[in-house]
Amino acid sequence: MRKSRSFKKELIYSFLTITLFSILCLGVFQIFQISSLIKENQKSQTQTTKFLEDYIINYVQDHQKAIQTQALNVKQLFANRDIAGIQQQLKDIKNNYPGFVNLYVGNKEGQSIVFYPEVYTDGAKRENLDFSDRPYYKELVEKKDTVISSVFHGRGGTDILLVTIVSPILNDNGDMEGYVLGALDLNSLDEHIKNRSFGEEGYAVVLDQENNVIVHPDIDTRVEMVNLSDSEIARYIKEQQNEKRGHYFTVENEHEKEYITYEKIDFLDWTVWVGKPTAAITNTYKKAIMTILVFLLITAIVMIGMSLILTNRLEKTISNLLKYIKDYTKGLKKKDTITKKIHGPKEMEELFYYFNHMIHEVERNRQELIELNTALEGRVQERTARLENKNLELKAVNKLITSVSSDKDIAHFIQHCLKKIEPYAFYSIHVLFHHVAVTSTTIHTNQNLQEYLSNNMLGEQQHIEPIHVEKNHKGFLVVDLQNEQSITESDRDFLQTFASSLAVVLQNKFLFEQIRNKHAELEAVVESLSEGLMMLNDRNEVEYVNEYFLNVVTNDIVEDQPLVVLEDVYERFLTLFNVSNECLSAFFTNNQNELKLEYKQTSGKPKFYLLHKFSVMLDEERIGEGLLLRDITKEEEIDTLKNNLISLTSHEFKTPITNIKGSVETLLRSEVKWEPEFQQELLEGVHEDIERIQHLVNDWMDISKIESGTMYVERNMVRPDHIIEETIEQVPKDLRKNAIFQFHHHLDESTLFYADKRRVQQVLMNLFTNALRYNDSNLKEIDITLDKEKDHIIISVSDNGIGISKDHITRIFNRFYQVDVTATRRTGGTGLGLAICKGIMDAHEGKIEVNSEPGKGSTFILSFPLRKEVQHEKSKDLYCR
Repeated sequence: MRKSRSFKKELIYSFLTITLFSILCLGVFQIFQISSLIKENQKSQTQTTKFLEDYIINYVQDHQKAIQTQALNVKQLFANRDIAGIQQQLKDIKNNYPGFVNLYVGNKEGQSIVFYPEVYTDGAKRENLDFSDRPYYKELVEKKDTVISSVFHGRGGTDILLVTIVSPILNDNGDMEGYVLGALDLNSLDEHIKNRSFGEEGYAVVLDQENNVIVHPDIDTRVEMVNLSDSEIARYIKEQQNEKRGHYFTVENEHEKEYITYEKIDFLDWTVWVGKPTAAITNTYKKAIMTILVFLLITAIVMIGMSLILTNRLEKTISNLLKYIKDYTKGLKKKDTITKKIHGPKEMEELFYYFNHMIHEVERNRQELIELNTALEGRVQERTARLENKNLELKAVNKLITSVSSDKDIAHFIQHCLKKIEPYAFYSIHVLFHHVAVTSTTIHTNQNLQEYLSNNMLGEQQHIEPIHVEKNHKGFLVVDLQNEQSITESDRDFLQTFASSLAVVLQNKFLFEQIRNKHAELEAVVESLSEGLMMLNDRNEVEYVNEYFLNVVTNDIVEDQPLVVLEDVYERFLTLFNVSNECLSAFFTNNQNELKLEYKQTSGKPKFYLLHKFSVMLDEERIGEGLLLRDITKEEEIDTLKNNLISLTSHEFKTPITNIKGSVETLLRSEVKWEPEFQQELLEGVHEDIERIQHLVNDWMDISKIESGTMYVERNMVRPDHIIEETIEQVPKDLRKNAIFQFHHHLDESTLFYADKRRVQQVLMNLFTNALRYNDSNLKEIDITLDKEKDHIIISVSDNGIGISKDHITRIFNRFYQVDVTATRRTGGTGLGLAICKGIMDAHEGKIEVNSEPGKGSTFILSFPLRKEVQHEKSKDLYCR
């Protein structure tokens, strides 16, 4: 404990504390004012840094605009090779902008053409210098826009540090013909910045984009180029992304701190900072604190002296009172108390009187309390003993109430219960249940009561309590009484309670195991469903959802949003499916039990689902609702294919059949004798229509084989150039009108690949005819390129036709898909050609791709795997989806 102080010291400390607190408050206020001045100083330093940034930007931008303007002005002079005119232009810029050391105009190869001034301070005349190795020239060629270089040493008579501003001379097509360069002398910028006042001991530093020094108080940039990439300040500024523009740094090799304010010049990627030693900022602050401390010390000495004088009289009276109390206490211990009086202030005399009276009352009450306490302690001990026994029983029963959800079997579960109550039981307890005998340490199987009692009991007597669980589940709780132990009435009650509690726990264990097994079976059945299932309770909360349902209603957008209530499911359907809010609301609120949904997809085949709603009943009471989600995409595709087939059949067959019927009816007219030439013309028309019908039937048979996975390809080693040339020759003459085929062969004549010649020709013929039919150009150009890429043969077919928009490119290989119905109808078609092409390419383990732009034509790229002949001994390959 803290040692107590005297009353005099307490008074002195009180006076002193009040005084010092007042002085401290005044000092804190003074320090706050000084701190505000320091912040104002830092703010002024930040504004100075910002001003330097603006000045540098204006300085460089003015010279940059001069170079850009000059690039436009000398464009025509450069084209006319007017050297004198260009030199006069450079002279005018030099006169108006003396910050340029020199200027010159160069060609696109990087060689200088015109210098100004022609002769520099070293007396050398500069002409036809090659600057193509300069980084700024390489960047100018790449960007074709004005470039501001980093700091570097000049050459060709100019060996000082420079920054160049280079602007390209562009022709009307935007190609670079030459460039105008101005070498900017940074010494004038350095002198202007160094002549500014930055306060006491302040200075400024400017670095370029590579941390080369442009301005520094300790570096003469006229004779040396210094890089500060290793500087702690430069590294810190480069790493900063926030708005804070000030920081304290320790100066290297001087162990002094400086306050740095900085700005990043984004226009140039330069850095400017202003530094000032912290000693210059904090000297005033330190002097004020020292003054306050001295004043505190003097005031403390004065207050101690005054408080000693004022507290002497009061302390004397208190000392007399304390002496009297000590004497009185000694008298109480010796039972020889003496009543005294003390002279002093009136309040002190009254205090003495009432103190004597209080002592007598305390003594009398103390004796009475001792007697009452002795009687109470006896009753408390008796009650405590009984409560401890009951408490042990309650703890034992409480420990028995354990979780029944563990994976332990009945024997180990009983043993677990016995171990938990072992600290609270003073007997050896055995449990016999289902022909199993269990203790806290052992488990015996195949046991009956009599055999176990005769073979495993150590005591002469046993106490047995029955355990009633169910009709077919009975057991016994056996207590082995050893070392003359006996069962009291209280112990009997405890054992009966324990046996009943154990029966309840075992009953719960049996019920839990039954429920868990049933639940596992049901969950396995539900999870195995090929349809999505969700269960909602009567509060519209999600109780269960199987994996199929989750997979359907989860994607990258909503995967982190849990399904908790019906509103979540509602929002999920609106997000993922093409369904209106009204239709979905009508499904959930009305008696409508089914709703067809279309999945939102940006590409690929559309997917359809059927959502079914049903009520969940328990004992003729509705306890919730179920949602069943079934994938009906195949059914929808079948309906769509059926409709497309009927539509195409009715249209594509109608025209040739009508023509055939008309021609035959004409020939069958017996009353007219037709000319042989006319009969031949009609028969040829009938033959063409029959071929058209046969072509449609062949297409449908091919697409059917592709869909069913029964398409065969007869693959052999063939020459790709021969296949292309033969296919070009097979293009009908009426389609080849006003068309040019150009074949670009980039392979060796001996190149072979493993493919079905007839099927490859079928793909090429389809691409050729499409390129000719969907082409509105006066001269139809078809370019076929044969090349090799790694281990694949590449055949590309390009045209100058109408092209295909991006919305259709991803779907043109679908069955019955037609990009433009009107265009298709003008040429005929079923929409199966490209789907068959894709199936044939898949059968060859290859692929077909398309690049197209509306109005500029299309390019189809066929890729066939190039395999060695020895790797393929079979003549047939089966294509399976």
